Amino acid sequence: MGFLDKAKAAADQAMAKVDQGLSGVSTTGTGGGRGADPYLRDLGVLAYLEATGRPPADIDAQRARCNDAIYQLESQGPVNLALSSQAPPPPGAGAVPPPPGAAAAAAAPPPP
Repeated sequence: MGFLDKAKAAADQAMAKVDQGLSGVSTTGTGGGRGADPYLRDLGVLAYLEATGRPPADIDAQRARCNDAIYQLESQGPVNLALSSQAPPPPGAGAVPPPPGAAAAAAAPPPP
């Protein structure tokens, strides 16, 4: 058996051990990861149905079920709660620049 054959066999064994070690582990993130997505979506649907006057009869129980599941996932690790349907603001969008000449006017002494 040549050197490359031995190296390939060792790499295959290592990959098998990695696969075995990762079985059952979520690779989509830490803790709750994407596991919270269906519950967050359900909460959104419940909020929409309630806002449009069409809440299901068991809305309080459904909301509690979703909240409990999300709390459980958060106890295992961080859950991504960022809005996904809205683009993040561009860098520096939070501050409004002053109008042209404002800095110079502020530095100048007041007129007599």
